[in-house]
Formats: sequence, C-alpha cells, structure tokens
Amino acid sequence: MTTIPWRYLLITASAVAFSTTAGLDPTLRNLIHFAKAGTSFSAKQLCTGVLIAGMDPDQMLNEDLAIGEGLIQTTIDRAGGRVEASALFGLIQAEAVQNGGQECTQRISGRPKPRRPHPDHPFTTDQTPSTEPWPLVATASPDPPEIDRQALNKVLDRAFREEDPSTPKRSRAVVVVQDGWVVAERYANGIAPEMPLIGWSMSKSITHAVIGLAIKQGLLELERPATVPEWSDPDDPRRAITLDQLLRMNSGLAFEEATTALNSDLVLMLTQEADMGKFAASQPLMKKPGKKWRYSSGTTNILSRILRHAIDDDQRYRTFPYQELFGPLGMTTAFFERDNSGTFVGSSLVWASARDWARFGQLYLDDGRWNGSQLLPKNWVSHARKPSRGARGGYGAHWWLSKRKSRPDFPKDSFSAEGYQGQLLLVAPSQRAVIVRLGQTPKKPGFDRNAFGADVLSALR
Repeated sequence: MTTIPWRYLLITASAVAFSTTAGLDPTLRNLIHFAKAGTSFSAKQLCTGVLIAGMDPDQMLNEDLAIGEGLIQTTIDRAGGRVEASALFGLIQAEAVQNGGQECTQRISGRPKPRRPHPDHPFTTDQTPSTEPWPLVATASPDPPEIDRQALNKVLDRAFREEDPSTPKRSRAVVVVQDGWVVAERYANGIAPEMPLIGWSMSKSITHAVIGLAIKQGLLELERPATVPEWSDPDDPRRAITLDQLLRMNSGLAFEEATTALNSDLVLMLTQEADMGKFAASQPLMKKPGKKWRYSSGTTNILSRILRHAIDDDQRYRTFPYQELFGPLGMTTAFFERDNSGTFVGSSLVWASARDWARFGQLYLDDGRWNGSQLLPKNWVSHARKPSRGARGGYGAHWWLSKRKSRPDFPKDSFSAEGYQGQLLLVAPSQRAVIVRLGQTPKKPGFDRNAFGADVLSALR
C-alpha cells in the first residue's frame, strides 16, 4: 500500500470530514482511503484473530497489522466482545464485534450488537504437534507411507527460517498428508495445531464445495441463469449470467481485484460494504458472459448471496456449511464469517486449523468422498478441475490448475486453493498428497509456493 508522509497527519479536521474525497490533494486522498480501509481491516482482524482464534494480539499488531503502526490505534475489549480502531486523531473510526457464534462482524451504523460466544476459546486445547505419522481419514492406507524424512525436514526448516528481514516468510503452519496419513506438521511460535487461521482466497474453494452441496440438494442449478435482484430487469444483460459462469469467474462482470489499490473494488467491498454480495452484483457488465476470464472475489460473494436467497431461511443458511461440510469432515475448528448483512463472505473469510484445511483437501483428493461415502456430488471435483473458458488452462471452478507458466514444478494433475499472503492448499492426485501452508507473508518474494510445494513432493515417495 502507499506510504503516507507523516506531515499529512497534521491535516485539519475539516478536510478529513469531507463527505467525498474528490478534489483533495492525491496524497491526502490516499491517506483518507488508507485510514478508512486500515481501521476496518484492523478491527476485523484483531476481533477474529484474538477474540475467536486466540492469537496473541502483540503478534498480530507486529505482523498482520504492521503497515498501520503509528497511524492506526486499536483497543480490544475482551469482556465486551469488541475491537475498536481509529486513525487521524479519532476522526476515522471502525469497530468489529463478536456476533454470537464463531465469528466477528464489522459493525456498521450500530449493527450488530456484540454477542459473545461460549466458551471463549474453544479451539486451542491441542497444543502439541505430533512427531509421528497419524491417519487423517478412516480410509488411510494400513501403514504410513515411506518418505524421505531427512529431505522433508529440510524443506520445513526452510519454510520457517527467516533469511531476509526485508522479505519475511512468517510461515505459521504446515501439514503434509500422503495416503491419508499426516506425515509431517510444523507450527510457528504461538500457533497451536488446533488454532484456526484465515484462508483468505482459499475460502473460495470452500464456497465451491458448499455450492456443490446445495446443487446436490436441489437448491440450485448449475447451468441456469442466476437469480439476483439487481439483474431482475428483463432488459438487463446480466440476467444471462449462470451459476457456472460465476464459479468459473467468466461472468463478464466488472470488478477491480487489487489488494494494493486503496480504493479498489476488492478493498472497498471487504472493508466498507455492509452487503458485499449486493455491492458486487451492482457492478456493470464488461464482456459477454462466458467469454472472458477475470479473477474476482466479488463473484464469490454473489454466489454466497444467491445461496442465501435459495435457502430462504437464515437459520438454516447460517448452519448449512457446518451441517453439510464441516461437520461430516470433522473440521471442528472451521468457521465461516458473514458480512454485516448476514451473508457469508465466501471470497475470503473462512478460518480453520491447518489440519482441518488438510481434511478439506483430502475430500477433493478423494473425488468428493469422505471415509468411503460420497459427500460432494459425483463429478463435482472434476467440475473444479475443468479449465474455464478464457483462463488459459490456469483456473477451473474456484480452484487453481497447475500449468507450466505459474507452477512449472507441480505435477500436471495437481490443483490448488491459494490465498493472499502465501496461503496454499495443494492437492496432488498422482502422489496421493495434500499439502497445506498457512502464513502471513507480506511480500510475494518472501515465500515461493512453487518451490515449496515441489520440494515437499520430492520428499514423498
């Protein structure tokens, strides 16, 4: 993000109080955008990370929120289940609150009221990683696979070793699975094996599974035009967009996906919009649906909202991912956060332990079966792996596909869920392997997904 000269902290209150930033000096305008996005992001991340997941607040301030140091002030109210953040002498403020269950929600216009869950920290009971292989699924091979233990340990050592302070790795958790066995796991200081960590855009692949389960139950149809209120006009060309095109991100909708642009559609949606699906659905059509591929977190949140309308029962909607996916997989640490309107933020806000992310990967490795039973619709994993039109072979349906340009050292049949700051869930069918890496890598050069995944696979026989 843009670095703001400190002289601009001396701006007058009247300048910041403008209802619009149009006409302001560009640096001042960037400062205001940064303050708005930064306070919302800080409040939300601290609320979930500290109050729900049980992370150390100082670690989060020094790592996850380091960019706002000196500009953004935060206050954590554990008893009240809320976090406040402010900037520019308190002229810009944001708040996030615990929302009854395993989630935090941005508080907008006084809603929602804080509701603390019980118990306070249900996830951190298991503090000790296993040093011996253990079966992740009941269908694991009778014996753990033979691996090059020395080579694998060296790979994990490198993944956690900090070599360049200017490009930190900040790996937090790694789990390696082969033949249904967890053959290695490692965690950073302060991170417990059962501590949920954010997946960022790996959440999109969870959304693919949830949509598949809804299709299996007859709630949605893949090839039919999606029912979206903003597209209800008979003359609206967006009415032609299908559920499949949204899953494949070739809907043709405009959406600026940029984490470094302070007022991009992505940043505005995640930090300042009460109804993220509505915000994304209101974007204009740029291309004919089904023709051009464009990565968009907005389309995933449209899908989350479509599912909510299809279920048409908010209580059932809130429990749907837990009853239909997390529960059957034994993903006891996983939780799916909602936006201020009550819709799941399917693009970005699934949290789960590395072990539970591995369970999800194993589901896709086993073609949607879990412990011998078909959980996802038949061929749903094949749907995820079918290249999307316009994506040049690099993207399927809410899953990345390995190709020579982006992942030259991954097996050709591998596919992955990937997220901001180096999150990786790699599924490699030819080696019967699942690899999870979670971390907080602030700059892309700090962690090489391709090299890491290839090195891990080379240690698996």
